[in-house]
Amino acid sequence: MSRNYGKLGARRSSGAWQWVVIGLVLGFACGVTLMLAGLAAGVLSLDVQGLPGRSTPTEIVRVITATPAPVTPTEVLVVPTATIAVQVVAPTATEIPPTVEQTEEPSATPTTAQAQTLQTTGGSSVPIPAALANLLTPLERVDGGTFQMGTTPQEVQSAVDECVNVFGGACTVAMGQDSAPEHSVTINPFQMERYEVTYEQYMAFLNSMGPNSHLNGCDGQPCLATRNESDTSNVTFDSANYRVPDIIRNFPVTNVTWYGANTYCRSIGRRLPTEAEWEHAARGSQNTLYPWGNTFDTTRANTNRPPADDPSLEGAEPVDSYPNGVSEYGVFNLAGNVAEWVNDWYSDTWYSQQAAQQPSLNPVGPPAGVDKVVRGGSWDAVPFFSRSVHRQNHQPNDPTAWIGFRCAADLDTPTAGSGGVDLSLGGATSGSGDEETTANSQPTLPPAPTQNVPPTQVSTLPPGG
Repeated sequence: MSRNYGKLGARRSSGAWQWVVIGLVLGFACGVTLMLAGLAAGVLSLDVQGLPGRSTPTEIVRVITATPAPVTPTEVLVVPTATIAVQVVAPTATEIPPTVEQTEEPSATPTTAQAQTLQTTGGSSVPIPAALANLLTPLERVDGGTFQMGTTPQEVQSAVDECVNVFGGACTVAMGQDSAPEHSVTINPFQMERYEVTYEQYMAFLNSMGPNSHLNGCDGQPCLATRNESDTSNVTFDSANYRVPDIIRNFPVTNVTWYGANTYCRSIGRRLPTEAEWEHAARGSQNTLYPWGNTFDTTRANTNRPPADDPSLEGAEPVDSYPNGVSEYGVFNLAGNVAEWVNDWYSDTWYSQQAAQQPSLNPVGPPAGVDKVVRGGSWDAVPFFSRSVHRQNHQPNDPTAWIGFRCAADLDTPTAGSGGVDLSLGGATSGSGDEETTANSQPTLPPAPTQNVPPTQVSTLPPGG
């Protein structure tokens, strides 16, 4: 079966003009498309000069050049972020070192207040309690050298005779036997405090340590007896502060233990003098019996002779009293006023041992003992006890109204281990009775007074007094 599509008929004219029109249209469209693409890509630019409100071609180009192509928008955002991060970290790193230096500089240089609390003694610096910094006693230089320490049996007998026949005492030869025999001793130069330690100084020391420090604040031992512990004490303690009447602030502190004296001296960079140092400072280069000569003078020292007309006037006097009785080295009251703790442990045979072991260089006493040595006599004893050669002994933790102390110090050059005084064996040890020692057999100390009347104490005569 055949299909009938109708009659096609034959073309009567040519169709070339139709293709020309189609070609023009397509060419125009392609040209417009290419121009728009060029404008978008920045390859072409339009000349709009002279149109109102329009930028010049130069300004258009500047804007386009400053703005990145839109084909890489993510790169534009990332790059500035990275740049900002670097700029933030760098300043932080450079600020840290100056901050560290500024915090370290002030601590490297002590302030003026700190410098005032430092004292150099024997080549070392010790922090001094601020309350004591302006109260330190001046130091006097004592020349070193070799001298004859101790006394002879003949001198002891003469002193006993004077005690009995001149001063009406009851002294015996046994009281002076531990001060013999004479023996040669060599010591280095050192320094001795001009005055005995005062109540004002010691109250500042106790108050700097705080309440109740007097009970166990000195190497674990009592420092001093207050009125709460002893009727003969001048020190009151109200559970907060230590005080004495103003009238006795310049008097020598008493009722202080050996431990209290030793700790005080260490707290200001000083130490207790050795027994040999103390005797040499009192006797001077002429090795006299008293700081001023070989004859006792009641106007040069405070003893219980002559007896006071008024018992209430008996007792210690200010530390700068009796300027006519100072030693050759300018040290006050090495005879009378108050007896003084020294570094050494006591042994009644120590001088015999030293005499058998010549020469004796910077002796510091026995390595242990029960009692400590006391020197110088006191207001409560006859002049016999104030001889510079005389030795007394007392338990280190037994405070009494007739014992005080003064401090000493090394010079800068002589030091322990190089010929100087080494006090390592004379330090604050327990002093208990179980230590190996020679027992004390000499009754050479006066008993403590039985009553206290500030600013002075009522005396009781010592053996021989």
